[in-house]
Parts: sequence; structure tokens; C-alpha cells
Amino acid sequence: MYVIFAGLCLLCMTAVTAGAADGDVRKLKGKWTVTVPDAPYGYQDYTVDIKEKDREYLIDVKGGDVDVKDKKLTEKDGKLSVELYAGEYVTVTIWEEDGATKGTADTTQGKLTCNFKKVTQTKKK
Repeated sequence: MYVIFAGLCLLCMTAVTAGAADGDVRKLKGKWTVTVPDAPYGYQDYTVDIKEKDREYLIDVKGGDVDVKDKKLTEKDGKLSVELYAGEYVTVTIWEEDGATKGTADTTQGKLTCNFKKVTQTKKK
């Protein structure tokens, strides 16, 4: 009886964790301004739009020499990632943690922190 109860508890905890991770990814959708303070000059400021279409997450990125539209994001463990060309191929990973959107850019010089700020829509009068 205890083994069955323990198994049921484990199954419930796994379902809750999977649901939480899935919910975190949904929070990443929207328009963002992104700053990569340690990137080389000209590769520090970007606008990013993360959207969902046909159960896939897509990203638009504009800034520096980067102008990408509808690039498919890969979802794994509550994080989204994509490979972009920004002077070199860079793997960008984005996730939600403690109510904040965080990211890293994995480059040949190491991992660079990406600072995300949600773009707020102003209402027209």
C-alpha cells in the first residue's frame, strides 16, 4: 500500500513539474528589448519577438547585423534555444526564473548574459 501511495505521489509531482516548465515557456512570448552588455560593440542591443504558431515557438531578432524572421526555437526543460549568426554562430537560450526572463548567448568567447526587458504597449488615445 505504501509503495503504491509513494508511486502515486511521485507521478503527481512529475506532472506538476512538467506543467510548471511548460507554463514558464509560455511566459516568454511577447516583444522584448535585449541587451548583451559583454558582447562586442555593435552586437549589444536587439529587439526580440517570441511567438507561437502551430504549436511551435518562433523568434524574430533584429539588431546589429542580425535580422532573423520566424526562426524555430527548440524547447527543452522549460527553456527555449536557437542558433543565430551574429558575426559567428551563437546559441541563445532563454528561460523564465523567479518571475524574470533570463538568457545566455553561448559564443566562442564563452557564455554572455542577455538582459531581457518586456516591451510595453502604449494605448493610443
